[in-house]
Amino acid sequence: MKLKTIVFVILAGLLALVATPVYAQGVPPLPHAFYGEVEINGSPAPPGTVVEARGEGVEVGVGNNPIVTAVEGRYGSEEPLEPKLVVQGEIAEGATLTFYVNGVSTGQTTEWHSGEVTELDLTVTGEAPPPETTETPPPETTEPPTPKPAAFSLSSLVVSPNEVTPGGTVTISVNVVNTGEEAGNHTVTLKIDGVVEVSKEISINAGANQQAIFTLSKDVAKTYSVDVNGLSGTFVVKEEAPALPALLAPPALSPPATASPTAPTTAINWPVLWGVIGVVIAVGVATFVQARRKARRRVY
Repeated sequence: MKLKTIVFVILAGLLALVATPVYAQGVPPLPHAFYGEVEINGSPAPPGTVVEARGEGVEVGVGNNPIVTAVEGRYGSEEPLEPKLVVQGEIAEGATLTFYVNGVSTGQTTEWHSGEVTELDLTVTGEAPPPETTETPPPETTEPPTPKPAAFSLSSLVVSPNEVTPGGTVTISVNVVNTGEEAGNHTVTLKIDGVVEVSKEISINAGANQQAIFTLSKDVAKTYSVDVNGLSGTFVVKEEAPALPALLAPPALSPPATASPTAPTTAINWPVLWGVIGVVIAVGVATFVQARRKARRRVY
């Protein structure tokens, strides 16, 4: 008899354990989920409408309570894995829930049941506040980039000619390019043998190029170094060759002689000519005779 009593007590205890509700053992109840249509003043609620459930023991501001609509005129979805309005907390089975749209009571109530999913259409009338919207910040205005200042590079130094005689003219040129995005001025300096010869300032637009040209002459025969803003070159002044001696100089070509006109022939007066000859002979004889007489007197 005692054995039967003991067995009965044990079975009763096991039955009591099995019959105890789950939430009585400290396990929280399952939430009650809702979805459906929602209207404001007879029109489908716009996206961004806030739907909320309130009641005794209901947790608000956690999970999907409240829920914000993403589709016009509907809150939540009937699809199993899609979001819904989830009502949870320490809620007694069958407790009354009241629903609000944008903070305004719809006046609609229903009972809460653990683990259920219910389709419930909501309608609110009156001056319901507009849904909270997140203002989209204006697009950032991108200021145009600041143009790069003028920058210059030099190339293509040309010295022409490379050899001259003293006093000869030498032309020196160089190409200057503005690689910046603004116009600017640049100073180009010519140095000869390391000494500044001349400087000039040129103005060049953005992306353009211009030649800087110098001309000079030197009298001293030697090799000169050229420097234009770091670009280098040379030119030579050569001594003039000496003049050839007169003996080595080729004979000058004289113009051919031209025949002078022949003088007219004059007729000879023979009697006069013979008379003159006779007079000369007579004078000569007389002079000779006189000289002989003087010589004889000296002898005697």
